[in-house]
Amino acid sequence: MKTEEFSPYKVYAKGLTLRSIFAILYSAAVIQPAIIWVHLATGNVILEAGIYATVFLFSEIAALTKKPLTKHEILVFIVGCATSGVGVFFFPTYIYNLYFRRHPLMSQITSFLPEWFSPPPNSPVWDLRTFFHKDWMIPISISLIQLFLLLIAELALGFLTTEIFVVQENLPFPVQQATAQLCSTLAERSENRLRVFIISAVISFIYSIFLYAIPTITNAALNIEVQVIPLPWIDLNHIVEKVLPGASLGVATDPAAVALGLILPTKIIISMLLGSAALFFAGNSALTQLGLFTEWSPGMTLKDAWQRSVLHFWAGPIVVFSIMAGVLPIIFHSRPFFSAIRSLSRISIRRGEERVSLKVILILYLASTLTSVFISYYLIPDFPLYIFLLMSVGWSLVQTLITTRALGVTGTVPQIPYVWQGVVLASGYTGFKAWFAPLVIGEASYWAGSFKVAELTLTSRMDLVKAFFLAFPLSLFFGLIYTQLFWTISAIPSSLFPVPFWDVNVNLTYLFISRKITNLFKTEWMFGAFISAIAIHLLAEFTNIPISTIGIATGMMLPIATPVSYLVGLLIGKILLHYFKKDWIKDQASTIFAGVVTGESLLVTLSTGIAMVLKSRWIRPF
Repeated sequence: MKTEEFSPYKVYAKGLTLRSIFAILYSAAVIQPAIIWVHLATGNVILEAGIYATVFLFSEIAALTKKPLTKHEILVFIVGCATSGVGVFFFPTYIYNLYFRRHPLMSQITSFLPEWFSPPPNSPVWDLRTFFHKDWMIPISISLIQLFLLLIAELALGFLTTEIFVVQENLPFPVQQATAQLCSTLAERSENRLRVFIISAVISFIYSIFLYAIPTITNAALNIEVQVIPLPWIDLNHIVEKVLPGASLGVATDPAAVALGLILPTKIIISMLLGSAALFFAGNSALTQLGLFTEWSPGMTLKDAWQRSVLHFWAGPIVVFSIMAGVLPIIFHSRPFFSAIRSLSRISIRRGEERVSLKVILILYLASTLTSVFISYYLIPDFPLYIFLLMSVGWSLVQTLITTRALGVTGTVPQIPYVWQGVVLASGYTGFKAWFAPLVIGEASYWAGSFKVAELTLTSRMDLVKAFFLAFPLSLFFGLIYTQLFWTISAIPSSLFPVPFWDVNVNLTYLFISRKITNLFKTEWMFGAFISAIAIHLLAEFTNIPISTIGIATGMMLPIATPVSYLVGLLIGKILLHYFKKDWIKDQASTIFAGVVTGESLLVTLSTGIAMVLKSRWIRPF
């Protein structure tokens, strides 16, 4: 689908209808419990699977009634269903906080943890397994305020970055192009595109049986996870370490990762691969041979090597390089940024406006972030106020500029690691409460991506906002009901809900709180990243070398198996060129990607339902 520039003269259609509202309700009431179950049972999050399963189901039902959904309704479905992710994490996080406070590692410091983090360790809620107790009043109230302020701040940043990256720079947003194509394909039901979509979905569905269904169902039925295809990647560390000790290599097995390689530009894929390989292939090998990466030992998995090298060596350079990758394009090409500011400042505040004025954006953003700063400083007066200000007001903006540019160019939203932890360590703070500060630190690439799809499908942005805030309370309500129900059925953690990632998170947080990690951000390494980012960006600006600074930065935040899979997708696309016309491949790539994601999502949803039924047969009162 061709990217079009924003125009105030276009007609933006409504997508919030009774049908879309019902789909949002269905997602919160029916799909969300399955997502919560999987999250507690495996640690995985299948939110995307739930979204696409709901969209496909409702579009097919509507087609059978001879009243197909419009592409505008489908987009509202997607945004509304995605909001169910709020409820998936919100209440399970409270159980984790209580588990964290009672964990043996915390025995020496549990009395120092704040009362707004979780109920005290002697609270009866752990044995009663209930949220309906007065001990939850303070923790839940503080978190709800923080969440509301975060949503307002991110919405404001979303309108700002949409003006910069969608309207002014007109970045491609490759995944959003595919989402827009999915909306059009399911709505218009073009025979040619629908055929490509269905074939791609069927192939992905069959492949995902071996990747997801077999291990999920065998684990539920037999307590033995039979893996036909390694998940999440084929780990090649045991091979490359024989030649380059410490180096990591692998191939992600998720079909969506390979399909993404069909729609990303070659320059971006190569840049991401270079960024990841520089750190986790060549860099880790060099660290090992120099005797610095002392945690490495023969047989270390790709996952462990990636996580530990980031924690001990690469976190600082990744943060600095990412900041420079987000800021340098604005410095060298400042016109879109200032054009966006001027454009927003000219917008009048009036009812029904699809865009929001700069004044409103600033009011919403500063009111939400500064309120969170005030609350955090009130609760933690011994922590420097200026750091709260810099992180909430400053870093939220910078982080969103980085991640939104990355989404617009590479199709992925990189996770910038350990920023708050590094700042707390660098501040010299010796207390405990600041680690759990209810500070708003926003990341709003989601909104810019959603508004990009709205622009491509000519859907009202304000309908997306309305759908979000309609789905938000529904998500919280059903999240509370279902999390409480699961907690009543079984203790968490337990054999039914082992939540395997909780112990890992507790151990990692303990390393920071106990100051066993004291030099997360090494000055000389960060300076090297600063110089490297400038040099690479200058090289890209003034030569014809096909390289992208933001692509390299994104690759640095990904385990190497992921960009390798993008490369596999790129090579598959090159092979297909020999059998199909170039224009056909270019035209259908987004449809293929949408079909692959939908087929995978339907299979994951189906196998999850089967696993839930099988697990439920063995539930006994505790």
